[in-house]
Amino acid sequence: MKEKILEAFSDLGFKLEELDGMGYCFHYEGLNLLYSHNDDDAEFLNISLPGIIDMEGKSMTQVCTLVEKINCTQKYIKAYMLGDSVWLFYERCLIGEENLPEVISHMVLYLASGVMFARKTMEEIMQEETTNPYDGTEEHVEDTPTEDAMDDDDND
Repeated sequence: MKEKILEAFSDLGFKLEELDGMGYCFHYEGLNLLYSHNDDDAEFLNISLPGIIDMEGKSMTQVCTLVEKINCTQKYIKAYMLGDSVWLFYERCLIGEENLPEVISHMVLYLASGVMFARKTMEEIMQEETTNPYDGTEEHVEDTPTEDAMDDDDND
């Protein structure tokens, strides 16, 4: 199956470069993608987009919010924190005699769309934090009625 997948990449015009122990790197519209072959499961197709967002200079809350938004709203792709960056993955099981060039082009397009969504979403998350007057410290937490205050109302 690996040979068929590599041939499909070639048919699409992708030039794959083998990376030691990582898989095959290829480029699309300025993006560096990675095809990883799974020796234990020949029917498993995994294409990833490494390092779409660098976590340096960002809070863990910002990064977790981004990953959650991607995973909850985007179809087919999933985001994970690996090392000091966020990666996107599109993984699927190949069933029967599928049109591999069509499958691969679909996966690549969804990943490219996903990175645009991720970058826009991260900008919005960072912008929201700069415009939000509350920074999460107790100084900014509004007072809420306590049980004692509620008990006093009941005694009237």
